[in-house]
Amino acid sequence: MNLSDAVLILLLAARIHGTDEAVRASAKSCVKKLPRSKRELIYNVINSRSPMELIALMAENLED
Repeated sequence: MNLSDAVLILLLAARIHGTDEAVRASAKSCVKKLPRSKRELIYNVINSRSPMELIALMAENLED
């Protein structure tokens, strides 16, 4: 798994479930599958007070 895959999973969790808990749970399941050098962003989502807002911000700044 790479960082793009993890971000896609988080975006889908936000879209499908629409809760902070679902996004946080998805991030926790993805973080162990990423290389250590790519985990910081996912840990930021896990530790965020509002993961849904953080995911929305990430979605706005995706490259085309």
